[in-house]
Amino acid sequence: MKHPDKSSAELFIATGCVHCPVVLSELSEQLKKGHLSSLKITNIAVDNKRAEELNIRSVPWFSLTGNNSFMIFSGKHSPEEIKKWITLAQTEKGMQEYIEEYLGNGQLLTIAQAIQLKPKIFSIIISMLEDEDTSMNIRIGLDALIENFTTTDILKKQSAALKNIACSDNIRLQIDALHYIALTGDAENKAFLQEKIEYKDQQVKDAAIEALETLNDLID
Repeated sequence: MKHPDKSSAELFIATGCVHCPVVLSELSEQLKKGHLSSLKITNIAVDNKRAEELNIRSVPWFSLTGNNSFMIFSGKHSPEEIKKWITLAQTEKGMQEYIEEYLGNGQLLTIAQAIQLKPKIFSIIISMLEDEDTSMNIRIGLDALIENFTTTDILKKQSAALKNIACSDNIRLQIDALHYIALTGDAENKAFLQEKIEYKDQQVKDAAIEALETLNDLID
């Protein structure tokens, strides 16, 4: 039975890969020590089917799956880095730290791939958007990340959560949420944006008008 507080790992390696032995050794060691609940290993030189399903383009590639997290990593990683992420994957704020660090390192597409593989972690993005203490630099990264999901079902399913943010007392958060609602490309969100055009704050009105125009363009 899987321990509820431990993460599981999946690793892809290839024969002749220079950095694979280090990652393989450390993940195996963490499994032996009980810091991982399971470790699945695939040599893509023997079986490439699963790697193709996950769109893995280089090895070593590994993922960590926790109760509230799903992190993916590729390329060279030291034992210390691997230990760090295994520990964080098992914490409440671990996924947020992963997103913040990877956005800061310009690895937006890695986060996007993680969300595509496990859409439920988009809820962490929503939490970060709602948090008034999220820094401007991180918000800029989140904005670029969300734009990667324009008109996708993944973003459309966040409509209710984004509408909640758009009804908050924070004008800045309202304006951001209206933009993201437009990016859903979902015609069912038209009525909500039209209502916001009647809002008392001029900034919100202007943002709603612009959002409705964007939504209409995406629908057309």
